[in-house]
Amino acid sequence: MTRVGSRGTAGSRLGRGAKPPANPADGEAAYAAAVRILARQPQSRVGLEARLGRAGYTEEAARAAADRAVEHGYLDDQEYAKSLVRRRSAGRGQALIARELRAKGIDDITVTDALDQVSDDAEYSKALALARRIVGSRRPTGYQELLGMVGPKLSRRGFSSGIIHRVRRELSAEWAEGPRFDTPSEHD
Repeated sequence: MTRVGSRGTAGSRLGRGAKPPANPADGEAAYAAAVRILARQPQSRVGLEARLGRAGYTEEAARAAADRAVEHGYLDDQEYAKSLVRRRSAGRGQALIARELRAKGIDDITVTDALDQVSDDAEYSKALALARRIVGSRRPTGYQELLGMVGPKLSRRGFSSGIIHRVRRELSAEWAEGPRFDTPSEHD
């Protein structure tokens, strides 16, 4: 019997007040635990299996519980990925969201499909709005400072270099008109 989890033991990182299962190989108990976990927060399949492993269930019981949760429609990596993209895309770029999805065990095809729901124009608009907030809160003293503060911050948020370049060009044009980033432009 192999147990799943970060340390591979039944007692590692159990939930608040949770006790190890009486029978770690019990698929029914693992499924009941899976439903409770999924009722609180959506999970990826890999994430659910890992949580069940940390709760003390064997790898086989965790896999069977995840299979059953998929069968009953409680677990769907595609829907999970799309939901995460909708929630995260307001302030993050596609690269950062993709990295987060992959870390949660979502495969590349599903990641790509989920990210397709965000258009390049929508991502650009969000990056531009974020850049304007950044610049508006710091009030750069010059053009170079403006460009220097926006690029790295957008990059850390996962926006592509192409989007960052477009945003910097737009801000440069706005800077040439006059450094007023605290009011929305006609494009907003």
